[in-house]
Order: sequence, then structure tokens, then C-alpha cells
Amino acid sequence: MEHVKIIWSRRVMTWAALVGLFAASYLSYTYISGAELVCGPLHGCDIVRASKWSSMFGLPTPFFGVAFYLMVLAVLVARAYAPDYKTKLARWLTALLACAGFAESLFLTSIQRFVLHSFCAWCLLSAAAAMGIFLAMLWDRGMVLGKDRALAELKIMFMSIAAALVGGALGIYGLTRPASRPSVAPVMQQRQPDKILVPESSSSTPEVPSAQATTTSAEPWLTRPWTPFEGPAGAKVTLVEFFDFECPGCGLYHKLVIKPLRDKYRGRIRFAPRNFPLVELHKNAMDAAIAGACANQQNRFFEFYDLMYANQPKVTRADAEGYAQSLGLDMDKFKACESDPATLALVLKDRQDGQGFGITGTPTVVINDGLVDGTPNLETMSQLIDERLN
Repeated sequence: MEHVKIIWSRRVMTWAALVGLFAASYLSYTYISGAELVCGPLHGCDIVRASKWSSMFGLPTPFFGVAFYLMVLAVLVARAYAPDYKTKLARWLTALLACAGFAESLFLTSIQRFVLHSFCAWCLLSAAAAMGIFLAMLWDRGMVLGKDRALAELKIMFMSIAAALVGGALGIYGLTRPASRPSVAPVMQQRQPDKILVPESSSSTPEVPSAQATTTSAEPWLTRPWTPFEGPAGAKVTLVEFFDFECPGCGLYHKLVIKPLRDKYRGRIRFAPRNFPLVELHKNAMDAAIAGACANQQNRFFEFYDLMYANQPKVTRADAEGYAQSLGLDMDKFKACESDPATLALVLKDRQDGQGFGITGTPTVVINDGLVDGTPNLETMSQLIDERLN
């Protein structure tokens, strides 16, 4: 009976390590390449990737996961290959790895829960794998199984690893393969640096509430006359953020990336936020966007913008009016602006322009010559800006 427990504990550890290795490998690839993360229903993968916890000691955090699972597999294979060699030491080494992996996964999951308030599905899968290794390790013993049994287990391990390599490679390929849809890559129009065009055949426009358009142009523009600006007009870099005041990811990205970038490059780049209210998901998004447009009408947008994100998720119309009053805005003009259909039209035009670029979610950033894939962290965004400033 004791042998059966040991056999199954090592099998479970092997399989859990392979699952964790797949998750960590996929995350590692997306962190290096900046490719879009398929996150499922949790929608927190890009937020986690954009945070400071996405790297440790100058390396992407998933790298450590890959190293951990490879070490676990190496020790388990070695124990099956040489079952008589220092069995107690091998068992304690397995236990040490299992405890270290469990402690790290618990720490990183706590960061997602209590600091970032967002969960990455792949991080959770890796954490579950580390927990599985830890729990299975508790049934393990430094006992010799015998050469015949050890050889049989070694064969099972190699078959599992081979199947995992094939399945994992296909899985990562499927997750990272570009979607089979027309390209929405923006093309820069010569002699018009403030304008990015998307071929009409590649644009997609989901349904939004109708309002009278403020322009007859069918082309999506990077900025519009009503777009608020921060920074010099002649800056070499224009950073445009399509945002939603009620979007939790936007609030965290504002804190971790957008605000630090504005402070770091103040006076050297031009920053232009544009509305992209996700009305299908956030009931207060449209009212909040309209309130921002009204604050911009009184030339106080950026103070209002920072105040809204500082107080998220309190972004109802009443909340927005309270923030406007605290900034000393003319409340009669502000409330009249909120009720003006022309203000709604401006917000809808912002969103229409974003859809023209192929944008479907927030936050999304455009730098000069095109859309930035995903939500890169502060270091990556700084590198993209520096490349264009030099």
C-alpha cells in the first residue's frame, strides 16, 4: 500500500509539473514577444503583465516558473533512473523544490488578489500546478521502489513528457497564431503625422448608440480638435490612450504605466487621452466619458482625469459632478454640457475612431506610427518611446 502511494505521488508531481511548464512557457513567450495574451473570462492577464511584478531580478517572472518545473521533472526522472542513489537526499530535494514553488505561487497569487485586484488565468493554472506538486509531495517517501517498478515508472514519465511536448507545442501555437481576420495594422499617411489610416476593408465597427457625427470624414483620426493634449505641440512622440473611466484595467494601467510615463517624459512627449467607453460592460462608462469631455470644455481635463482614476470605482454621474465641483469648475456650464447631445456626439466619435483602428477593448495605446499590441509594462513602453525620441 505504501508503494502505491509513492508511485501515485510521483506520477501526480510529474503531471502537475508538465501542466505548470506549459502555462509558464506560454507566459514566457508572450512576455518576451509582447504577443496578445489569451486570458479567458478573467481579463487580468495584461494587467498582471503590465505590473512591476511581471519581472524579478531583470527577468520575466514566468522564466522562474519554467526553471522550477524543469528542476522538478529533472529530479523525478533522476529518482526513477537511479532509484537506489541517495534516496533520502533525493526525497528531501523534491520536498524543498515543492515547498519553494508552493510558497512563490502563494505569494504571487496574493499579489494578484490584494495588490492588483486582477487575476491572470495562466498564473492561476501555474499556481494550481505548484500546489498539486506540494500536496503530492506529502505522500512521497525516500523509499526504494525496486528496479523493475522504477523502470516502469520511468517509461510512464517519458511517455507523459513526450505527449506533453507535442500537446504543449500545438497548444502554444494555437494560442499565439494570429487570428484569421483582415489585418488592422495602421498605415502612416505621409506629411500628416497626426493621422493614421486603416484600410476600409479591414475596419470593424460594432454597434454603438447613434448620435449626429461632428465630422463627415470616414477616416479614423489619431486626434481630433476636441482631444485634450498634455505636452508640446511639436513633440516627436504623440502617445494616445483609448480609455474607459470605469474599466478596472484602465485604472490600474493609469497608476502603473500611464501616470509614470507622463511624469517621466513631461515636456518631451505629447499625451492625448481619448474616450472608448465600453457601454456593453460598464453602466457608468458613457456618463463618465461625457463628464470628462465637459471638464475638457473648461480646460481642466487632466486634473479631472487623474481624480476620476484616483477614486475609481466611484465614477457615477453624481461622483463625477462632485469631482468637478472640487476642482472649482463652473457647475452650471458643466451640467449643461452633460445634457448637451453634442457632447455625446464627441464621445461617440472618439469611440468610432478607435474602432476604425481595430480597437475593441481598453486600455489601448497608440504611439505615432501604430497600435501598441497588448498592454506593455512601464519598461517596455519607455523603450518604445525612447526609440522614437532618439
